[in-house]
Amino acid sequence: MIKYLMSKSVVERALIGIVFCIIVFAFGYFFVLNHVSTMEDPPLGNTIYILIGSTLSVVPILGIIVILKYLYDHKKRQERRQRKRKNISYFT
Repeated sequence: MIKYLMSKSVVERALIGIVFCIIVFAFGYFFVLNHVSTMEDPPLGNTIYILIGSTLSVVPILGIIVILKYLYDHKKRQERRQRKRKNISYFT
């Protein structure tokens, strides 16, 4: 599975990561935070499920921000390499 993901381009891997983050966010927010934590008497207590649901709702948002920043930096890095190649070809 890891070899399959690493064979993809950077944009495809980023999209897979963003979709995974959205799935984790939806699970944390809708199932854990809204459903389980509002039950009458959950097995571990309401506070634990509120903490888990909040964590599963915030961490994927941070993950999406990091993925988007990586894509932006990757694009800038490629543009910089293109400019370097063009500048070198003019002098030779």
